[in-house]
Amino acid sequence: MVTGESAGRSRKSVWFDICHTPQYNFYKNFIIRLAEEGHVVYLTVLDRGKMPLIVRKELAAYPAIKIYVIGRHRLAKWSAIVDANLIRIVKLFLWSLDKRIDIAYSNAFLSSVIGRVRGFHSYTFDDDPQTFDFRPKIWFSKISHYCLYELPPGYVLSSKVKVLPALKEWAYLAPNVFTPNRIFLDKYKLHPKEYFFVREVSVGTVNYTGQHAGAVMGIASKIPHGRKVLLSLEDKSMKERYPEDWILLEEPVEGIHSLIYYSCALISSGDSMAREAALLGVPSYYLGIRYDMPANRAASRLGILHNRKSMDFEEWIGRFKAKQDYAGEQERARDTINHLFIDVNEYMYSFVDELDNRKSNNGFHS
Repeated sequence: MVTGESAGRSRKSVWFDICHTPQYNFYKNFIIRLAEEGHVVYLTVLDRGKMPLIVRKELAAYPAIKIYVIGRHRLAKWSAIVDANLIRIVKLFLWSLDKRIDIAYSNAFLSSVIGRVRGFHSYTFDDDPQTFDFRPKIWFSKISHYCLYELPPGYVLSSKVKVLPALKEWAYLAPNVFTPNRIFLDKYKLHPKEYFFVREVSVGTVNYTGQHAGAVMGIASKIPHGRKVLLSLEDKSMKERYPEDWILLEEPVEGIHSLIYYSCALISSGDSMAREAALLGVPSYYLGIRYDMPANRAASRLGILHNRKSMDFEEWIGRFKAKQDYAGEQERARDTINHLFIDVNEYMYSFVDELDNRKSNNGFHS
């Protein structure tokens, strides 16, 4: 039943198409808000890693959210193109035929193509204008957004793109939606600021073309001895290659952002989690190669993010040989960011709000 602020508004059918766990995190609070207000939420999820398991577990309490696993990604570049795009768009279109959809959101372009064919508005959000689907999202979506905070000097994008003054991770890490909880440390017998959080991604995707596998393995011996390490490993078949005393996380990980928040530092071969740590006020080091991506540059300026270009890893890791407490500095960094960024969740919700006005003014109907 629709109550509170949503009283008087019509019940909408909203579709989210999600292809990667960071994208799910981006939309999660918005999705739950819609479900709690009584809207029908369709959630199509790509079969990639543990994402379907994570989504189903975390949203199990919301029956208004209808979850469908469509398509697959085998963590290989050819699969990203063939399975996750070419074959999947056909499956998504067939799935959509018996659904009434008022509006769609995605970080990919497939829902926008289907929206153009079927006559509903689709909005895309991303933080990487260097991906292959930059143009298709402009062509087919109602508005193609990029959460970049600001464009680097001399960096030019299409006039059809809207740059938002925020990074996409803020949708689930802003103080009004995220409160860290120390209870999640108990499972691993950890204490705040006394352990490292390490993330190793699979490089078998389009985004990591040109990046060598196992970047974390190359620096494992340089992490100070005697310090606990939490390891988030995308390809679990590689676990024997890492130090046996590292604590391997098994997805879905409860309180993962609390675990990052209370770590002394984060090291990641993927840029998504490196940005998350920076926005949580945690010193982080990115081992990947996407130095010039605008969102990574913004996180470096606003957070505490370094990479191989900005600082040598040996110099950076040397700062953590002794234990330190920087809680005050951490919260000051988050407060500064909170004043600079917009509320991304409210911005996305505004398009659902506009549906009633659009339908009453010009008879729009999906």
